[in-house]
Parts: sequence; structure tokens; C-alpha cells
Amino acid sequence: MPTETPLTILVIDDEPPILEMLQRIGQQAFPEASFVGVASPQQAFAYLNDELAQQPKLILLDIDFQQSVNGLDVLPQLRARLQGKAPIIMFSGHSTDTNIIQTYEKGAVAYTQKPQDLAGWRAYVERLKTYWHQTVVLPN
Repeated sequence: MPTETPLTILVIDDEPPILEMLQRIGQQAFPEASFVGVASPQQAFAYLNDELAQQPKLILLDIDFQQSVNGLDVLPQLRARLQGKAPIIMFSGHSTDTNIIQTYEKGAVAYTQKPQDLAGWRAYVERLKTYWHQTVVLPN
């Protein structure tokens, strides 16, 4: 059963071109979604604590930040803050067995690899739409 409310997707990634790509492709391939971006875990928590901000139904969390913490470090804190209200998908430009194992051990619903080209990003957004908007039912 598809959801009728807009699907806000919070993208936590310190690479602005990733968010720009998701927003641009999303406008065409997934207009039911709004991709909102923040560049750090600190900004993510500030966004989540903002009572005026549209709370996300789904989160895309990058593993690699150019900081002392990475997405895997933040994942348990995000899960505790969200209390099951938004699934967290980890994504990264490269995968290692250790990262994949830790992703699931720490409670992410999925580990995905960032596409390498425009066609890959289009397919990624289309799969997000098919699964997270048209297939599953997310919490209100």
C-alpha cells in the first residue's frame, strides 16, 4: 500500500554534489519525495530537533565523513533519536566487508553503494521510489 503523504528523505552526506544529484533526479523520477540534505551528523541532529522541519520518513546516511566520526559511529545515536520512526539506509562510495557487517550490526535497514554515474543514480532513485514509496508502509 503506497503512502499518500510526501516522503521526506534526509540525506546525511558531506559531498554537496550527491545531494544535488539526488534532488535533480528525484524531481523527475521520484516527485513524491523531497530530498533534504545536511553535511554532517551535527547538522542532522539539529535538523531532527527542529520542530518546524519536516521530519524524515527515510534517512540516507553516508559512512565516510571528513571528520573524526563516521556514519557508523552516528548510526546508534540516530536510531535512538528516531525510535523506529524512520529507517536508516547506509551508503558509501566503496564497500568493505567490515563496513557492511557493522552497518547491519548497528541496526541499519540496508547497506547500499553509491552509484558511479548519472544512469546509476537514476536507477538508485527509481529503486528508492519502488521500494520505499510503492512497496513498504512507513510509520506516520
